[in-house]
Amino acid sequence: MENPVTDQILHDMTMRFVYAVSQFSANKTRTHQVAIQAKMGPYALNPLRDNAKLREYTWGKILENTQLIKTMQGRYIDQLKGDIYRTINDGGGLTDITHAISNRTGMTLRHADLIATDQTGKILAQIDAYRNKQAGSTRYIWRSMEDKRVRPKHRELDGKEFKYDDPNGGDNGQLPGEPIRCRCYQEAVD
Repeated sequence: MENPVTDQILHDMTMRFVYAVSQFSANKTRTHQVAIQAKMGPYALNPLRDNAKLREYTWGKILENTQLIKTMQGRYIDQLKGDIYRTINDGGGLTDITHAISNRTGMTLRHADLIATDQTGKILAQIDAYRNKQAGSTRYIWRSMEDKRVRPKHRELDGKEFKYDDPNGGDNGQLPGEPIRCRCYQEAVD
């Protein structure tokens, strides 16, 4: 555990993650390709290749996610060392250490899940907004998942129309998908 994952491995992992989110967004956009082509001309199959701004944003997200992973790894190791030390200091044996490791790992996996979910939503929301604005949309409709897990504020926002880049629009200026654990999405208005 003490052996750190190399920066290259972390970079490659986060690059695959961000590109997968971008590809998901591109696939969603392709369903509206006819309307977009009418406004923008031919749509590139690799939207990062010919778009410097989207490429810059994507690299920023890759670096940001790599840093989150590094921070989590160091914090996990420090916390696990503390757990083991306390267990031994309190007279615990192998079973107690096993439980301490199991408990710490569970907490860490939940934290990793939170970060992955949060970053996926944020990246997807921002890439979708960028693509929709490039296609000429100035507004979007907030769409929720319409189930019992939707938070009350997002239930209120569901179906309402907002302008892109409105600091007071959406959830305090955030797009659908940007608030933590938000599963909502934007529907572009042409």
